[in-house]
Amino acid sequence: MKQIILISAGLLLSLNILTAQEKLLFENLDSLLNYTEKNSITLKKGEQLSLTAKWQKISAKTGLINFKIQTSFNMTDNIELPVTYLPAEAFGGTPGTFKEVTTGQKYISNLNIIPQIDIINPESWAKLKSANINYKLTDINNLTVKKALFESIAASYYNIISLQEQIKITENTLLTADSLLSNMQNKYDNGIVRLQDLNDMKVNKITTADKLQQLKITLEKQYYSLKILCDIPEETTLTVNEQPDYKPEYINNPEIQNNLKYRQALLNIELAEAEVKKTKFMQLPVVSLVSYNAWQQNSNVQFFDPDRNWISPRYVGLKISLPFPSIAAYTQTQTAKINKTISLQNAEQAKIQNNAENKQLILDYKKAYSQYISAEKIYKLKEQNYYLALNQFNHSVLPPDRLLTAYNDMLISRLNYSNALAEVLYSKATIDINNKIK
Repeated sequence: MKQIILISAGLLLSLNILTAQEKLLFENLDSLLNYTEKNSITLKKGEQLSLTAKWQKISAKTGLINFKIQTSFNMTDNIELPVTYLPAEAFGGTPGTFKEVTTGQKYISNLNIIPQIDIINPESWAKLKSANINYKLTDINNLTVKKALFESIAASYYNIISLQEQIKITENTLLTADSLLSNMQNKYDNGIVRLQDLNDMKVNKITTADKLQQLKITLEKQYYSLKILCDIPEETTLTVNEQPDYKPEYINNPEIQNNLKYRQALLNIELAEAEVKKTKFMQLPVVSLVSYNAWQQNSNVQFFDPDRNWISPRYVGLKISLPFPSIAAYTQTQTAKINKTISLQNAEQAKIQNNAENKQLILDYKKAYSQYISAEKIYKLKEQNYYLALNQFNHSVLPPDRLLTAYNDMLISRLNYSNALAEVLYSKATIDINNKIK
């Protein structure tokens, strides 16, 4: 009875685990990208970086005032007070002699409050400028990461669509290979073809079956790659269910206006300029308003002596802090100037690369569509050749090796046709991503 209960509990637990497994189904790339935008750990880390940059900006703003209070409280018990020797005649003693006099207070309590606020602090101004630029730069960096991630997801997504189509094609082709093998077996049994022709047809079927198995393994690997890119848990069932349109509309004059790389380079120039100013302003004086408030009690009886008054000295004044010139400060300024020069050169290079990459994506699309049109034409011709060859073979006009050649040519051209479509869809998706994230 106990075993039955344990088995039942195990079955229920297994059922709950299976039920709890999440299933994700995507019928287009946009739905997958929307899911990734909400759930990607990579993008969430970018949000945290933006939040950090925001708080750094707030910190730099508050640093303009730089209000601070130095507070200290001391309680000192002078166990042995200092002894001073004074002329005894001052106390009515014998001239030429000295009297020991204990000076000071045994119990001293001090409370010091020193508020300070900067009135002029050039370095804080420069830090605020750097923080503002860094905040913008963080957003640009996050967009760059997002664009690269979405492009990788699109590549994996359309690889999956292509592989799923190739699997369907190969499964149908395997049925055709079975039919051809049966036909060849009949002809061999009737003495029409040779044994090596029959063996070649068997090899063809084995090769097609192996190709199908390899495609399924590759598809599984591609699904794992997509899960990694989208941060989807391994145990989640992921399915891409988009049915590819074999008549994709051609974009006559595609345009890309993405300038993320160049904008990033321009912000780096601004940041480098701010760093130059900061290193210079660090060497300028800081003017602060300072106040001093103190409460002190001295007693020879005890701490917090009720018979003793608290002394309260106070003052208000201006404080000027001037850093001493140093080689280290000069070196920092020169290094910042060099970094600014490098950032200017990087920006010039980034502008050229940005424009070239945009044009490259357009050329990739045109190339992919051209190859797709050619692959479609080739497939239709190879398909026609195969059916003509099959008809001729059935009438014993065409030798078996020619039939196999026509069969393999048709299969390869059909797979190339599917690949070419996936390339068109991917290149178009890349253009869309670059126009949305810019």
